[in-house]
Amino acid sequence: MDNVRFMTRTALLLAVTVACQMLRPLITLPGLGSTLIIGSLVNASLAVSSVVVGIWGGIIISVAAPIIAFMQQHIAFIWLIPIVATGNLVLVILYGLWYRKNKWIAIGLSSVLKTLVLYLLVKAAIGMAAVPAPAAAVMSMTFSWPQLVTAAIGGFLASLVLKVLADTGKVSG
Repeated sequence: MDNVRFMTRTALLLAVTVACQMLRPLITLPGLGSTLIIGSLVNASLAVSSVVVGIWGGIIISVAAPIIAFMQQHIAFIWLIPIVATGNLVLVILYGLWYRKNKWIAIGLSSVLKTLVLYLLVKAAIGMAAVPAPAAAVMSMTFSWPQLVTAAIGGFLASLVLKVLADTGKVSG
């Protein structure tokens, strides 16, 4: 892929990812409802990116998205930016490496390992940052099973989008 096409597609996919993040004020469901919807859409964007613009494009989006989410006040603590970026990187790299070999392994492996990495990093950071117990409990729960659900749904949605793109000749399947 030439540089202009790579940069253009990466910028467009970053815009889609950021647009998904910006849905938070519009989707106000109780409990984890909005998190499950928005997280699934963001993870779908990340997974699509890893295939459409490759792992390097996905890496750019993985790092930029949490920085922008922090600026949008969707991430509460600045120290969460590298943690979220690391989780995104795990998803992008594993999904990108496995999608063309076996999309089910891509979805499962990227979802499970992203969740595990996020959970362990957040638990470690909570201890180092001396987060008050009530906030620590919410963060621990938020960065546990909901991450698995949103990553898996996002991976599945991405596979549907990628199939449509492949069928129309926009990307190779």
